[in-house]
Amino acid sequence: MLSVTPGLPVSAHSVLDVVPQLPGQSAAAALRETAEVAQAADDLGYRRFWLAEQHGVRGVGSATPAVLAAVLAARTDRIRLGAGGVLLTTHQPLVVAEQFAALAAAYPSRIDLGVGQSAGVMPSTAAALGATARESFPQRLDELCRFLRDALPGRALVGDVRLSLAGLPPPVFVLADQPGAAAAAAVRGLPVVLAHHQAAATTAATVAAYQDQFKASAPTVKPYLAVTVGVVAADSDEDAIVRFAEYVRVTTRLASAAPRATPAELMELLDAPLTGRERGKAERLLDDPGHLVGSRATVVSGLGKLVAATGADEVMLAPLAFDGLMRSAILRTIAGGLTRTVRTVPRHAPPLIATA
Repeated sequence: MLSVTPGLPVSAHSVLDVVPQLPGQSAAAALRETAEVAQAADDLGYRRFWLAEQHGVRGVGSATPAVLAAVLAARTDRIRLGAGGVLLTTHQPLVVAEQFAALAAAYPSRIDLGVGQSAGVMPSTAAALGATARESFPQRLDELCRFLRDALPGRALVGDVRLSLAGLPPPVFVLADQPGAAAAAAVRGLPVVLAHHQAAATTAATVAAYQDQFKASAPTVKPYLAVTVGVVAADSDEDAIVRFAEYVRVTTRLASAAPRATPAELMELLDAPLTGRERGKAERLLDDPGHLVGSRATVVSGLGKLVAATGADEVMLAPLAFDGLMRSAILRTIAGGLTRTVRTVPRHAPPLIATA
C-alpha cells in the first residue's frame, strides 16, 4: 500500500493498462512487457493493476481482461488485478460473474471487477461482439450483482441459476464517463471509477451525480470514488513532453492508417518524424486536465490538485507509453514522489491456485 505524502491526501494509487502492442511486436512480447510493468507496480506498492477492455483498436491488446488478470495474478504476489472494465453491454452477466468468481477463488482478496458500457466500439466490432444498447447497462449490472452476491437486499434471485465456484465475490466497480453511469453506481451503493483521462470535460458533473445520488446498500457502505488520469513522468518537464509527443505521434498514425494496412506498412508509416499537425495535437492534449505530463514534481503536484478538485479516494494512473520499460519508469518516477519502495525481499510467485 502506498504511504502518501501529507500534501497528497489520497488513500491509494493504482494503474490502468491496455497491453500496448506496436506493429511487428509479437503478442507474447507485448504480454511479457505488461507482466513486467505489473511486477514493477507490485514492487512499488500500487494498490491495483487493471486492464481496460478494448476491441478493434490498433496498438491495444487488452480485449480479454479476465484472461489477462489471471496471467498477471500468477506473476505478482500482492497487487490487486482486475478489469477496468468489462464492457457489460457486450457480455452476458452470468459469464462475467463466473469468470471473476473463479478468479476470486484462485486469488482471494486480489481480484476486482470493474464494469462499464461499450462506448466508441466500431459498429462491425460491436456486431461481432453481440453488443446491446447502452440503455441495457443498469439491468445487466443488477443481474451481475445478483449472481455474485446471490441476492441484493430487497431483490429476488435470478431464477434457479446458481453461480459456479461461488465464494467471496470480488468487489464490483462501475466505470463512468458521464453522469448517468455514475448515477447507476450511486443508487446501488457501488464504488465508481471516473474515466477522467478520456472525458475530463464531464468529470465535475459526473462527480456531482455520484455524490448527490449515492445510497448506501448497507450501514457500513460509503461512497468511494477513483479517478483515472493519463501520465508521462520523466526527469524534467522537457523530457516528459518529448516522450508524450512521441506517444501522440504513434497513436495518431495507428488510428489513421488504412484498415487493411499490413504490419510492415504500419512500421514504415511510423518511421516518419513528428509532423507539425501532430505537434499541435500534443500541445492541445497537454492542456487537457485528463493528462499530466512533466517531471516528478510537476506530476505529483498535478495529482494533488486533481484529488482536491474531485475528492477522489484513489487515483488510477494510465502510463502513456508503448514500451514496457518506459511505462515502468513512469510509475517508478511518480512513486518516488509519493512513497518509499515497499518491497525489500526477493519476489516469490504465489501458487496458481490458493490453498484454503
